[in-house]
Amino acid sequence: ERDTLTRIANRYRLEKALLEECERAQRFRLPLAVIAMDVDDFKSINDQHGHAVGDSTLLQVVERLEQCVRQGDLLARWGGDEFMVILPKSTVETARILAERIRLAILDLPSVGEFKVTLSLGVVQRLNDETPANLMARADQALYRSKAAGKNRVSP
Repeated sequence: ERDTLTRIANRYRLEKALLEECERAQRFRLPLAVIAMDVDDFKSINDQHGHAVGDSTLLQVVERLEQCVRQGDLLARWGGDEFMVILPKSTVETARILAERIRLAILDLPSVGEFKVTLSLGVVQRLNDETPANLMARADQALYRSKAAGKNRVSP
């Protein structure tokens, strides 16, 4: 249930935990938020500097993410350069604050050659009766709004 490169939760663990948290949120009428994030223009790092440098960059990103998430949150690698955080008992406002803290923490990473490492993030709160798949899809849509709006930003 751990990603082989980053050692954080993998996609399988993410999907399992999200199902559990959605059921808990529904049963107890608790808020639940999700942050989806993606390293901006990550392909450029791999293409220009090689996969070893790309992997090293991902490890640095994950180290910063781990410093930002709260106890009880689940940080997971969704795939490639995409990550998600499940925030139990959290509103979209709480998620937005955490996402902005993450965005700023990533800006402190050293550049990779001429490439400045940044993240685009999308934040959503679970709707009543919403399935995990729909929640993840909405988080992904919010992430792509950040990308479309110029990257290195947080979008609801």
